[in-house]
Amino acid sequence: MEQFDAACADAILASVIRSSLDCIIVTDEAGRVVEFNPAAESTFGYSRAAAIGAEISELIIPPRLRGGDASGAYPAGGLPSLLGRRVEQTAMHADGSEFPVELAITEAWSGSRRFFTACLRDLSERRAADAALLASQARLEAFMKHAPIGMYLKDTDGRYLMANPEMAKVFGRPAEQSIGLSAADIFSPEEVAMIAENDRRVLETGQVVAVEEFLSEALDYAWSLVVRFPVWEDQEQARIGGFDIDITELKRSAERLAESERRFRAVTHHHPVPVVFIDPRNQLIVANPAFREMMGVGAGDEERFLKHRWFATREDYRRINALSRELSRVDGVEAHFRRLDGSVFPASLSWRHVEWDGQQVIVGSILDLTATKAAEAALARSREALAQSERLNALGSLLAGVSHELNNPLAVVVGQAMVLEELLAGTENADRAARIKRAAERCARIVQTFLAMARERPPQRRSVDANDLIRAALDIASYGLRTAGIEVGTRFADGLPPLQVDPDQMHQVLFNLVVNAQQALQDVPEPRRIVVETSLVGSEIEILLSDNGPGVPPDIRNRIFEPFFTTKPQGVGTGIGLAFSLGVVQAHKGRLDLLDNAGGAHFRLRLPVEAAAVAQPERGQTQVAKGGVGRTALVVDDEPDVGEMVALFLETEGFTVTTVADGASAKQALATTTFDAVFCDLRMPHTDGPALYEWVRDTVPQAADRFVFVTGDTLGSSAARFLEQAGRPVVEKPFSRETIRQAIATLSPAP
Repeated sequence: MEQFDAACADAILASVIRSSLDCIIVTDEAGRVVEFNPAAESTFGYSRAAAIGAEISELIIPPRLRGGDASGAYPAGGLPSLLGRRVEQTAMHADGSEFPVELAITEAWSGSRRFFTACLRDLSERRAADAALLASQARLEAFMKHAPIGMYLKDTDGRYLMANPEMAKVFGRPAEQSIGLSAADIFSPEEVAMIAENDRRVLETGQVVAVEEFLSEALDYAWSLVVRFPVWEDQEQARIGGFDIDITELKRSAERLAESERRFRAVTHHHPVPVVFIDPRNQLIVANPAFREMMGVGAGDEERFLKHRWFATREDYRRINALSRELSRVDGVEAHFRRLDGSVFPASLSWRHVEWDGQQVIVGSILDLTATKAAEAALARSREALAQSERLNALGSLLAGVSHELNNPLAVVVGQAMVLEELLAGTENADRAARIKRAAERCARIVQTFLAMARERPPQRRSVDANDLIRAALDIASYGLRTAGIEVGTRFADGLPPLQVDPDQMHQVLFNLVVNAQQALQDVPEPRRIVVETSLVGSEIEILLSDNGPGVPPDIRNRIFEPFFTTKPQGVGTGIGLAFSLGVVQAHKGRLDLLDNAGGAHFRLRLPVEAAAVAQPERGQTQVAKGGVGRTALVVDDEPDVGEMVALFLETEGFTVTTVADGASAKQALATTTFDAVFCDLRMPHTDGPALYEWVRDTVPQAADRFVFVTGDTLGSSAARFLEQAGRPVVEKPFSRETIRQAIATLSPAP
């Protein structure tokens, strides 16, 4: 029976050990494991079979702690020294990673054998929870510290228990000095009564209370929106929480607004623009003196004026009345008015729906367009002159292209004429040489003039509103659109960021698009419509201009931006407008596209809102002594005559000159010889000037500072970009001895 009882007890003990949620490890006196329960297997990563018989210190104690230390880790005396104690120490997983545990050691005997039972509990989650709590407290403290509004907590007796630093502006003292104080210790009696009353409301109702409070001594928080709320504890209100939001500036703004409205009424009376206020029943509320004067209202005309029909026709009245009910904001609607004396005049109406003395009214301004209409008539007469000017501009571009091709031979003619004049000085042919020189110089000046006319001016950019640009273009085109029976609709997005563009150039682009649409609608039956829309798409402002005309046939869609391509009859267009517009838009880093939409032509213009003019880099100039005696120069030009001319001018400045006709020969010369100056043509077959310069910068960088580029490609965009980036001196063809001399003066001397 005793044997049965012992066996039963051992089975029960083994079952308890195996089912325990805590790690249980049993060792003999030598520290070898005799039992290792499933919780220990799961925690440490060893199987029971692998653990039985192993030394416990080798199994779960990190190597750095096995000898024991003064920090409470596994002691040098082994498990017996921990009997009756509950300690925290570091344990080790099977993979060698360490984790914190709580350890309790008990002693057991089986006959004469002594055993030790180690009960371990993984503390990782508790440690993580403690760390999370500390982090949460730190975040709460940071939130309170940096919150831009006052935050506090006080007990039901009104004493402050917590207050963030922003509350110092409310208290008039550091927030920490107010802890434990009540409102009576901080504020005036009147303010204390106000605060106490609002606290009472929270305590009695248990609801959130938001009120405006005024503190006479405060600066930033003179006016506050104070939100009080109950803080519950065990289902009973134990605290009062509060937020103080500074609304001082809002209050002051409201006061300024009220004063502004008073001034507005006074200004309206004296405003030079005719202004009227009309109530929802179309009854006149206010008509300033300017309006009365425009309508011819004199002394004694008041009663007749109030009954007078302002609009010249019933159609105008019905149209404007319908628009005023439909649209709350309108600018520039035209109609005809009739004065008291019966005379009729054209006018432009703009209005807004505003609140006035508690009711919605219409505030309108009326501009007499008599002078404007006269100006539009004059503008119409000048349009033919503008068309002629466009044709002349196209001719100028053509001449500029021809002039560019003349640069190389002109460079030779000008240079040789100068040399010939010097060689024949004092002879009977000297006058002939001088005449040749003067004629050559005249040709050069003409070419330079054409190039200057054709060279694009960098955009003069400034901040402008896209909607205002469109309005300006439509204003100029309004007469032609109206007389052509074309309706213009606009859908402008509000709050668009400003564009950094050249207003004159962009105005011309928009005007070109409008005029193109007008001409496309010329033979289209009514209704004829043009719609302009603006919107913000990402970081770009998008302008869509569409018409209900015949559209662009598919077979010519890819050609409409080509210079001189036009589908218009002879004398109506030159084909320059869209090409010019595309160039301007691309110079502003924008895009101009013809969309593939049905029903008319649809153009989309997109401009980046951050587009800005690129400043020209400063070119470093190191002045050296004039003259090149004893100095060497390399001339690289695929045109032998031009190369000879440059070499001749350099030789007259005292240089010893080497001339090559291509980039490959130039590389050989530069690799073996140090030159004081390198005059290189920009455009050459195979290795051109930019490629040679890049090779020099990588291979013989000391020669890069002695480069001068000779070019006639002053109109090419790629050439302009390269020269801007390189920052090297440039000699434009046709050149002279003086331009060569000026270029030499900018070079750094060779070492």
